[in-house]
Amino acid sequence: MKSEFINIKKIPKLIIIVTLFFLASLFQLIPIRLFHIDISNITNYQQLLLTTFSDSILLIILVFIYYKDLKKDFKKLKENFNSIIDTGIKYWFIGLIVMVISNIFIGLFITSAKAGNEEGVQQLIHSSRFLSIIAVGILAPIIEELTFRKAFREVFTNKTLFVLASGLIFGGLHVILSLNSLWDLFYIIPYSSLGIAFGYMYQKTDNIYTSIIMHIFHNTALTTLSLIGGAMILLWKEKKKQIS
Repeated sequence: MKSEFINIKKIPKLIIIVTLFFLASLFQLIPIRLFHIDISNITNYQQLLLTTFSDSILLIILVFIYYKDLKKDFKKLKENFNSIIDTGIKYWFIGLIVMVISNIFIGLFITSAKAGNEEGVQQLIHSSRFLSIIAVGILAPIIEELTFRKAFREVFTNKTLFVLASGLIFGGLHVILSLNSLWDLFYIIPYSSLGIAFGYMYQKTDNIYTSIIMHIFHNTALTTLSLIGGAMILLWKEKKKQIS
């Protein structure tokens, strides 16, 4: 059944995919059991390894589910690469501006708010440069786009509803899952701004690779900048020690 706003027949599939997204961490039990990992004393590097493993399994499942659509969209991507990427860059840039401005506003005027998700990601990033690029820069964006854009668009047939629903839920989950106080909810704005931008570029180009590519670019760029920034801080501290 397909109404003006949603495709009811696709709802069970969406529920399955979202459930897989939330339960994917259970795949980590496989290496935990195999290698007798002590989860009560786990390091950031071990956690990153486990996350990379579970995300890889989830990605394989999602690719299997959407194989035909991914193959079709990849063909369209090759045929219209320039126009698809141009559209992606334009809406990513708009989303980035809103994200930066809202982050600055929150940092200046709502000092009690903290981005718990970002703090957790930063800890994982600095535990391994190579793995962080794979897990945070590549695997996570593809999984999130297939979950929050591809699966949601199959259900929400109304363009505006799809863009808002996928963007707000995407942003909301990034905050709610690491919520420390109600003030943290303000961070839904910057996270959702990018989610809405990814949804809009996908809707505009009718190609899931648009949002996948821009999401990978965004995460990889931020991860790289974080690693460079961390390395510069360590270098500065080392030189300070030598001088003193």
